[in-house]
Amino acid sequence: MLRSISKVAVVTAVAALGITGVAQAKKTYKVNVLGHGSVTGVDLQSTDKGAPFGTCEMTGKLVIPNTDQTWKCKGGSFKLTGFGTTGAANDSKGTWKITKGSGTGKFKGITGSGTFSGQLSTGIYRYVGTVKY
Repeated sequence: MLRSISKVAVVTAVAALGITGVAQAKKTYKVNVLGHGSVTGVDLQSTDKGAPFGTCEMTGKLVIPNTDQTWKCKGGSFKLTGFGTTGAANDSKGTWKITKGSGTGKFKGITGSGTFSGQLSTGIYRYVGTVKY
């Protein structure tokens, strides 16, 4: 009888470890974010709103033609790099990619990429793409 109870205890402990040790699968989200911000010298700031992040505060640096950005959203933060391509003097567009390992909170392990477009004079930019977290 004692041997049976011991086996049950061991099986239960192993099962519990297996359940807690399994990583949750990442979910894929479509990104559609509109940002309103400004640039002062090389310093960027923006309030970005949209799916799937909600409202985020972005700060960053403009190192032409690229940007290094930090997005602080409800529940965590992450970093991304925008890679600008040529366009009209006031228009800008390009691609963006999440910086590997930069996610915190609910964005831990976030990956993703997409495109952006907007106008430097108005500070209005749209980001589209996909992310997983």
